[in-house]
Amino acid sequence: MINVKRNKAEINNIGSIEKLYKKQGFKMNFGLNGIEELLKYANNPQECINFIHITGTNGKGSVSRFIYEILRAHDLNVGLYTSPHLLKFNERIIVDDKQISDTDLERLKNYFLASGFRNSFFELTTAICFKYFKEKNVDIAVIEAGLGGMLDATNIINKPLLSIITNISIDHSEILGNSYKKIALDKAGIIKRNSIFITGERKAAIREILINEAIHKNTMHFSTSLIKITHQKNVYNYYGIDSSFKNILLPSFASYHKYNLSLALLSIEVLFKYYKNKIYNKDLSESYIKKGISDFKNDGRFEILNINNAAVVLDGAHNPDGIKNLISSLKKNYKKTNYIFVFGVMKDKDYKTMLRRLSNSANTNCSVDIIFSNVGNERSFDAKLLKEYSDNLKYFNNSYAASNIKEAMNKAFQLYNAADSSSRRVIVVCGSLYLLGDFKEKQLGM
Repeated sequence: MINVKRNKAEINNIGSIEKLYKKQGFKMNFGLNGIEELLKYANNPQECINFIHITGTNGKGSVSRFIYEILRAHDLNVGLYTSPHLLKFNERIIVDDKQISDTDLERLKNYFLASGFRNSFFELTTAICFKYFKEKNVDIAVIEAGLGGMLDATNIINKPLLSIITNISIDHSEILGNSYKKIALDKAGIIKRNSIFITGERKAAIREILINEAIHKNTMHFSTSLIKITHQKNVYNYYGIDSSFKNILLPSFASYHKYNLSLALLSIEVLFKYYKNKIYNKDLSESYIKKGISDFKNDGRFEILNINNAAVVLDGAHNPDGIKNLISSLKKNYKKTNYIFVFGVMKDKDYKTMLRRLSNSANTNCSVDIIFSNVGNERSFDAKLLKEYSDNLKYFNNSYAASNIKEAMNKAFQLYNAADSSSRRVIVVCGSLYLLGDFKEKQLGM
């Protein structure tokens, strides 16, 4: 894990972009007019960049980072744009493994604010990202969409090298729609005419919707249903369209990374097959693929820590499918284990399904306790109300409400240490990436 511990002087010098973020919160402008005017003001830097554009309900951050690390291992100058951040905004914009500096961030923020346009936080930061990537002369920029696809600010990208959709499930239904089809069609908005589209969607009916959109746009399309990936623990074998890669060691025990890795490897295979000249005649190298994957890091995605002699898992699962994938990983890595969940969630999430799945997570004869925590975000669901809801349904063996993550973790360690020494147990912090950010700041002092 990268050490990002900061002293008070450094924290005070982060820059007003963080203040703007906290002020605007989740406010977004849906549509491309705002980002168009900002980028036109900057002489359209996006027109000079080779993009890989990625969206999906879950896994898009991990797929982005897999692709980023593999391309870096091939000695390419690669930019990465992801969201949200855990501790500091600079995490969102990376070139050659270096986060954008506070100085560059403040300089570019002031440059765009001088335009006089009134833009959302995400429009502003996307414009900052694109201008910064042009300044850094990146060979390829890996871009994660913020929310949805069609009207997301990142969809200003005219013709990416690849458009990638990880999967479709119900999330942000108040914005994207409350059906798989509506959400699929929205995310399919990133598919551009006469380009290349790749998906990791496993549900055949949804995959068909996405591929039909690609066909309608005369776009070449690929799916992970065409390839195979096997693994023993965290050592993977990939059998692709034209290539096979064996004995790939992944520094993560999250079972859901099987799907993220397969999509990333398929995307890399297609990229090198169809765009060799655009990436400076680099040959696809198995050794560089292994090197890139060995460098993969994605804090907060089944991140395993040892704190006060207790096993602690951090996972940013923040919707029902994310919780389902988390539980699958827990059951494979912590068999016959009592779970102590520390859970915080945003008001707009499907917390009812998330809690139902958490309550059914334990193996036979194992217990599930939960500590609900408030999150340092204005959209946080009140911990006491979550406890009241779950208690009414008798979901958990024991439940508690905490005013913040520090109080919640104190209770979790108390429960962990009070258990019979012969019983296996694990503390799992999940429900929101914002909660994980609180944890790293308040619990780890990062």
